[in-house]
Amino acid sequence: MPLPTPQAVVFDMDGLLLDTERVYFEGFRTTLDALGLPQDDDLFRRLVGTNRVLGRRLLTEGLAGRVNLEEFDAVWDAEIAQRLADCIPVKPGARAMAEHLRERDIPYIIATSTQTEKAHLHLERAGLGALFRDVVGGEQVAASKPAPDIYLHATARLGHDPSNCVAFEDSPNGVRAAHAAGLITVQVPDIVAPDAELRALGHHIASNIIAGAHAVGLMVVPE
Repeated sequence: MPLPTPQAVVFDMDGLLLDTERVYFEGFRTTLDALGLPQDDDLFRRLVGTNRVLGRRLLTEGLAGRVNLEEFDAVWDAEIAQRLADCIPVKPGARAMAEHLRERDIPYIIATSTQTEKAHLHLERAGLGALFRDVVGGEQVAASKPAPDIYLHATARLGHDPSNCVAFEDSPNGVRAAHAAGLITVQVPDIVAPDAELRALGHHIASNIIAGAHAVGLMVVPE
């Protein structure tokens, strides 16, 4: 029996639609080297999926006073800007997924921890601006992922009950946020793989966006 088609879709952005988390990770490691600090991949993983406020708190705690936060930010921002100067890479299936939803009049929106203005800028530079116009940025809600706030806000904007919406996420923080909000949740892992505790949520885990769409009935595999 075919699955009922979800009424709306909410997408994360970095690491899900845009292949930027790896860029941030590379820039993070280079910044630690430049400032003479030891590598700390676990710290970066804790930052993935958080908004600027929570991210800065976690970064401050992780750096433990070994370097001024503003100095760290300046070096890291410069590293990222240099890496993204030429183009912002797009994840496989992102464009096809948006076009598929448009053809079937299924509403969709982005819910990202990135600030709204920056998210729109990155989407434009990635060539996805025309396909992804509706964005809820991290500054639009009080509590960052893994709190459910941004997903509740996004589904309210779409005008659909969360239980009838699908969330596509890459990070554990995002998965927890979508699951807590009551959305059908699909994870396409990127930098951080799901551990046993996360898998216990029972959400869908897919190798790419298109495979995830098939899993929840947004796309039908041809017979």
